[in-house]
Amino acid sequence: MVRKLKLFLLPVAGVLLAACSTPGKISYLRDLEYNVPEAARPAPELRLKVEDRISIQVFCDQPELAAPFNAVGVQIESEGGTMLSSTYGVDTRGNIDFPILGELHVEGKTLNEVQKEIAADITARGYIRNPVVKAELENFTVVVIGQMGQKILPVEGSSLNLIQLLAQLSGDLETAKIPDVTVIRTENGLREAYQVNFQTKDLYNSPVFYLQQNDVIYVKPRGLQLSSGGDVFLKFFTPAIASVSSILYIVALMSR
Repeated sequence: MVRKLKLFLLPVAGVLLAACSTPGKISYLRDLEYNVPEAARPAPELRLKVEDRISIQVFCDQPELAAPFNAVGVQIESEGGTMLSSTYGVDTRGNIDFPILGELHVEGKTLNEVQKEIAADITARGYIRNPVVKAELENFTVVVIGQMGQKILPVEGSSLNLIQLLAQLSGDLETAKIPDVTVIRTENGLREAYQVNFQTKDLYNSPVFYLQQNDVIYVKPRGLQLSSGGDVFLKFFTPAIASVSSILYIVALMSR
């Protein structure tokens, strides 16, 4: 009798230990040294890709001269009055169709390069002497999947790094596998996956530390994950199993 009870109590004890166990502490950048300066790599300028959307505005001292270059889009209010904001999509050949100037190749160029080239072209053709061109990326978003939730995250500004991204996520860090995060990036028609580790300072030197538009970040779960059914089991039946185990243990002692 006692032998049978002991055999029953062993697996029950295993279940209870699993239920009561807690994941180890999460630690980021474990090998970072104090008071040891290291060169900080600046955020690279984003380069335009096929299917990007960019807004381009042309300004000058005489608004009537700039108006034809802002002919596509909707009216918006600004401090200087009402103006037209134009948005252009980068086609499969990497081009946009810009008013007056025609087809312009922008794929692989930075927004700053596009601004300078359009301004120089307008000046060279004699339309405006000193134009000011402002270009902005309209579709800077990254995709997050896995343990930190499933979402498309819009990015404000012109740069976002992995640590800044992590601070914006609201998933369960206790169960996230931060030493093995995957970043999937598509460039020039090629898709490539990179592995990053948030526990080492080498993260700063990763080619994907600074994110680009449409990057996919996959955060894997850490260890064995319970299904919703398993959670319910632990929540409602673990106390009952503990009580039964205690009773059986007492019976076993009395039967000696």
